[in-house]
Amino acid sequence: MTGNDYKQVYFNSDKSKISGWFYEPKENYESVIILFHGTGSQKDFGLNIVAKEFSDNGISALVFDYRGFGDSENIQGYPTRYLSAKHQIEDILSAVNFIRDNKKIKKIGLFGESMSAALAMMAAKDLESKKQPIQAIYSQSPACFEFPKWPFAFKKLVYKSIFLDLLFKNKFIKIYQTSPKDVDCYLPDSFCFWPIIPNKKLGSWNNKIPARSIFNIAILVLSGKIKRNLKNIKTPILISQGSLDRFLGSSYKSIDRIFNNNKNVNVEIYRYQGEHISALPLVNKKQYEIDKNKYEHESNTYYPDIYKKLFPIYLKFFKKYLI
Repeated sequence: MTGNDYKQVYFNSDKSKISGWFYEPKENYESVIILFHGTGSQKDFGLNIVAKEFSDNGISALVFDYRGFGDSENIQGYPTRYLSAKHQIEDILSAVNFIRDNKKIKKIGLFGESMSAALAMMAAKDLESKKQPIQAIYSQSPACFEFPKWPFAFKKLVYKSIFLDLLFKNKFIKIYQTSPKDVDCYLPDSFCFWPIIPNKKLGSWNNKIPARSIFNIAILVLSGKIKRNLKNIKTPILISQGSLDRFLGSSYKSIDRIFNNNKNVNVEIYRYQGEHISALPLVNKKQYEIDKNKYEHESNTYYPDIYKKLFPIYLKFFKKYLI
């Protein structure tokens, strides 16, 4: 499966052009699932394969790159791959408006991964407040509810990089580990991410983001805005959590506190035996074969079978609300 059977589409977010791939099922459709990527990722890092599988199962799907990522234009006035909740939520809402311009579309679902799993819920809550709700959200491995318990070596690098970027600008930080013991990057337990990254990538991806992007994420967490806004969300939500995801455990506990026994929400939490990134499909089999004997910890290991088991779970969820 290559995930290449798509229609190239473009839409604007603020004054920048966003690039998306639209996957249409063979039969007529009235529903669309919009997919958006996690921190430092882009649409060709597995989400295109998920979108293709949705269309193969009768639901159309749009996967796009946030401004500054993949082959979308930058946020005007900001460096490439700049992350902020404000701008990314604007992009999600622009994608929803783009889909709603097609009058035959009756129902919309959102699919967010990692940081975007939280942003998907935030965007849906915003649409509820405007009385323009979407119909369902799948939040895969959500982050940003609490600070992750980063090892000290990672914290030291992050703090230093943020300081230099705020002071001098244009200080970029590496995102993913290039070896299991690599501490010169933002994300621990990220060596296992490479099997979802294709050899030929869109745009100018170089495994780096502006360090101030991490500062923006920290401000989002500190504000408590996610937890406050979502405790009364009405849109049906399915959340998946990997039991081996040791650094997002704090966010998962916070999610449990918000949603468990909360009669004001319609939220289902599904836990699978695996870590963070294995919920996405295998993109680069050759890289996986190279890396698989180097994995040193169960939370920093890519498990190829997890996506195959997880996809039917959220496909059933979306079919319940979209078809």
